[in-house]
Formats: sequence, structure tokens, C-alpha cells
Amino acid sequence: MRPGGHRGLTLVEILVALALGSIVLTLVGSVFVASLSAQRRGVNLRDAQAHARSLVDMIARDVRGASQNPGVKVGPRFALDEGEPLLSFLSETPPPYRTGPAWITYVFLPDRGQVLQQVVAPDAQGGMTVQDSRVVATGVIRVVVEQVADGVAIEAEVRRGRETAKAQAVATPRNP
Repeated sequence: MRPGGHRGLTLVEILVALALGSIVLTLVGSVFVASLSAQRRGVNLRDAQAHARSLVDMIARDVRGASQNPGVKVGPRFALDEGEPLLSFLSETPPPYRTGPAWITYVFLPDRGQVLQQVVAPDAQGGMTVQDSRVVATGVIRVVVEQVADGVAIEAEVRRGRETAKAQAVATPRNP
């Protein structure tokens, strides 16, 4: 029994309850922040994996659809305004886009982290001109295309947030 017959809480009891409550709230908040951070990392990793796989699959699909003669050229030496040429192959582009053969070229822009797909065709002066260019991947850290046997090996590394993912494929032209 308390002195004087008071039925309330003492100041010490209130302070202890507040301290315990704040410790519990801090722990719950820390767990929430950690789970939110892990969820963000998971989303970034999933996005990086999807983009790396998509880039590699797109290049591999185009290589498989290319003709065997003249085949796929790794590191073509077109006069490009910027970027590193990865590979090119001859394609018959159907109308209404254009008529006649054109080179489909993939170009890596390391300073922007982008990969472009370009349609390069002969111009009237006997040179080559880019007729169409589109971004097919962003956040790209590295792309390596190497000649292997009759085809190419493709490896891409993509970053989303702090997470990076790699994808690889090997493709061979199938059309005569």
C-alpha cells in the first residue's frame, strides 16, 4: 500500500512505462525500415535481372534471325557518331520501313548506360547512314559480344539502384 492511500501511478512508474514503450516503438520502426529496404533491394534486383535478360534475349533473337551469309559481324567498323559498336548483321527490312538490305547494328553508349539498335543503310554518296535508332536498354554497365564458332556469345550487366544483374546467351544465325 502506498503512503497516504493514493491510488494513482507514481512518476517513476510512468517514466519506466514510457521508456519501455519507446524502446518497443524503436524496435518496431527499425524492423519496418529494414524490411522496406530489403523490399526495395529485391525490386531493384528483379528489375535489373529482367532488363539484362531482355537485352540479351533481344540481341540473341535478332542474331538467330540473321542470315548466315554474310553472317554476324562483331564490332563492325561503321563510322558512328558515338558509342561502341557491338555487332551487326544484314537484314532484309520489309516495306513500308524501307526496301532492300540494311545492317542492323547494336551500339553501346557507356557514358549514358544505354544500348541502341540502329538500322544502317547505304546512302547516295556510297557511305553508310543511320536511318533509324532506338534505345533498347538503359542502366547498362557492360555489354560483351564475342564471336564463337558460327555465332556469338552475349553477356550484359545491368544496374538498378545499387543492385546489378548479369545475363548471358549464345546465338547462331539460322537463315540461309
